[in-house]
Order: sequence, then structure tokens, then C-alpha cells
Amino acid sequence: MTSLRFDRRGTLVLAGAGFSTLLLSACQTSVNRTVWPDITFSHREPVAMAVNGVEVSDASGAAAVQPPAHDIRNALPVSPLATMDNWAHQRIAPMGGYGTARVTITENRFVEVPLETQQGVEGLFTNSQSERYEGALGVRVEVVGDPSGSGFAEARATASRTVPEDFSINQREQALYDMIAAIVHNLNERLVSEIRGNLSRWVAMG
Repeated sequence: MTSLRFDRRGTLVLAGAGFSTLLLSACQTSVNRTVWPDITFSHREPVAMAVNGVEVSDASGAAAVQPPAHDIRNALPVSPLATMDNWAHQRIAPMGGYGTARVTITENRFVEVPLETQQGVEGLFTNSQSERYEGALGVRVEVVGDPSGSGFAEARATASRTVPEDFSINQREQALYDMIAAIVHNLNERLVSEIRGNLSRWVAMG
């Protein structure tokens, strides 16, 4: 397990059959790429906790992906790890105490699954769904280092999207961005609920 503060990934490395084909096409033509904004939580009222700080670590490890699925974590328009780092520091407000809120990313799985498309003459007139994107994030929040005790809360969220074969790179990234935003939104709601329930002794009332 490595402790770190994640930086937003500055480059995009495309992977997977669907992305690879479009990337080759993009290299041969001029493509206006969308710059996707970070997903942040500064507009939400933070959860005040009686801790002295927040630590973030990634324990998700390498995703186990079985062919024909492709690992696309390095091809996403925004980094889920950086997004959850934003969550940890913007949704948990340390108010002082003896313990630390340790936020651990336990699962980080994003894959592209190729789908069967219509072949032959009929395929020329059919815009089939060609890829399915699947994502999952799991997070555990623990209070550690407090002599009076410890506790934890955890949650997991998933989502998926399918895209047709004629989607451009920007359209595919839009689908991925929306999927990540949906996962993070659900995860945020579940984590805050779990924190208020399982870590209530450290949550400031108000």
C-alpha cells in the first residue's frame, strides 16, 4: 500500500480495440480534443470530523481483467484516483483530534468490453453498439491513531455505458466521463451515509 496525493493525469494513453482504431484515425486527421474538467466536491458542505488530518492511499492493485475485456484505467478522460483524492480532502474537514482519517481506495476497475456487431451487407446499414464500458470504485474510510478507539466506513459503486461503433473519440470520452461522474456521485452519497452512521463518534454535530 502506497500513501500518496494523486495528481491529475496530464496525458491520455488510449487502449482497447475501440480506442485504438479511433486513435489511428485521429493521428491521420486533425481532431479537436475536449479538455475534461476535474470532478471536484468543493461546492458540497464537508463532513466535519474530530481528526487531525486526512491521508489517502491506493490499495486497489492491478485489475484482474479477462479477455476480451481491456483495462482502460490509463485511457480515461479523468483519473478516478485523483477524483477520490479530491473527495477525501474536500468532503472531510479535520477539526482537530488525536486520530487521522485514512481514506483507502480498495477497488479501481474500468474496462472496455467489445460487443458483437452486425456483419456483412446488413452491417453497412446498421450502427451497432460496439463497446461496453464498465467501472467500479471501492473506498474505505478509517479513523486510526486515536487512543480512544478506531472505526471504519466503506462503500462501493458501479456503472456501465455502451457506445455505438460510429462514436468519435470525444463522444466516447463523454460517455466515460459521465460514467465516472455517476459512480463518484453514488459513492459520495453512500460514503457520507456510512461515515455518519459508523464513524458518528468523530462526526461533529451541526
